[in-house]
Amino acid sequence: MGQLKKVKIWNKKTSSLAAILVIFSLALTPNAVSAPKAPAIKVGDKCVKASSVDRTKAGVQLSCAKVKGKLVWTLPNYPKEILIGAPLPLTGGGAAFGGPYVASLQLTVDAINAAGGIKSMNGAKLVLKSADDASVAANDQLLLQQMAADGVSAFVGPLLSSGVISSIPVITRSKIPFLGPQLDNVVTDSRSPYVFRLANRATAFGDQAFDWLLPTLEAKKITLSKVGIIGIDVPPGTSTTDVLDAQAKTAGWTVAERINYNQATTTDFGPIIARLKAAEVEFVMGYQNPVDAVNFAKALSQQTWRPKHGFFFIAGGQYLTSFQASVGSVAENMLDLSYAGDLSTAKSPVLKKLAADFQTKMNQPLRGLASAGASVITTLATAIDKAASSNPEAIRLALKSLNYKDGALMPYPFYTMNGGVRFDSKNDNVLWKGTIIQWKGTTQTSIEAGRLPKGTLVWPAKDL
Repeated sequence: MGQLKKVKIWNKKTSSLAAILVIFSLALTPNAVSAPKAPAIKVGDKCVKASSVDRTKAGVQLSCAKVKGKLVWTLPNYPKEILIGAPLPLTGGGAAFGGPYVASLQLTVDAINAAGGIKSMNGAKLVLKSADDASVAANDQLLLQQMAADGVSAFVGPLLSSGVISSIPVITRSKIPFLGPQLDNVVTDSRSPYVFRLANRATAFGDQAFDWLLPTLEAKKITLSKVGIIGIDVPPGTSTTDVLDAQAKTAGWTVAERINYNQATTTDFGPIIARLKAAEVEFVMGYQNPVDAVNFAKALSQQTWRPKHGFFFIAGGQYLTSFQASVGSVAENMLDLSYAGDLSTAKSPVLKKLAADFQTKMNQPLRGLASAGASVITTLATAIDKAASSNPEAIRLALKSLNYKDGALMPYPFYTMNGGVRFDSKNDNVLWKGTIIQWKGTTQTSIEAGRLPKGTLVWPAKDL
């Protein structure tokens, strides 16, 4: 409220108070006076302008339309279902990513529908149309075209960076927005207005890794000299290893070995480990897909050599439950900058419930890329609710306009990753924050505070 001022006005001609007027004036500030509350509207109330829209207190959108010759508020003729297309790697080399990811997508769709669906569209339900791309990028293009013809309003697949990159022309021509957590820089370098990345690019992953790594090493009074970098020779391995290489050199470290290998032909990692050992690297960083991560760790288990300070991977296969189950103690103390930690320890009861449902369905914790799937559906549902439309262009514009400093502030409470949501000119989410995890037995500990309790770091980052 504004401040009240008491003012005396003196009339000199009569030498008396012409009136001792007590004038109360408001020293107004922009938000000093609340606007009168608009009366609540309901179906059947009179309205003024045809085709205008308004929302009730519950968030339901009403339209002004002529009924029996009178303008009244009515429920718009919204679709009962909103289709979401998801070509995903459910078999093949990316299946360890795709299986948990699609389960997370579907559980989040189910949770939103159970909570009332898209409120601005009178409870319209989300429907996930998933299909197996067999981890082959060429298959994604055909599946996307089929899904576009089926009338999907948005895409949440492909999942692998290579599949997204090769599908950008199809997504752009279809004029249907795509939302995903892919890593490789090239995904958004095309600046397609229809491609949105909910996690950030490889450069941001590298920045966040070193923002944590450098002060941690300084606090432990550790000086690194020689490092090794390994990764696949296709996206997202190329972007990720480029970023790590540049960051390491900026830090004053010598990149004694950088190895980008052919993932299609490399099954024996013994020779790669021998090169790292011969170069006397003290620390190994990189990106590997699930199968490569397991084969690399199994090759390590056959040798006594380890880099003095251990391993730090960017996303990739090392955070997967299947990785630790396959390699056992070799995973001990390894670090990974992941999409999200183990949600079974989440501070939010809603996220804990989602994690419990995932555990029941998949017999594994909700963590990493799988948990990013919940954030993807949550963000997409928020955009659809804001657009109050199943029209792909309206959803695209709503995605572009989202601005949440914390994803937990969205109207749907299933955002699992740290940070918030705001897309830049390339449609990268500049408010995203990763979670650094460390393996301790079969448990993942989150090293940084966020949606999860903060754990204690063990160094060196290798099995002891």
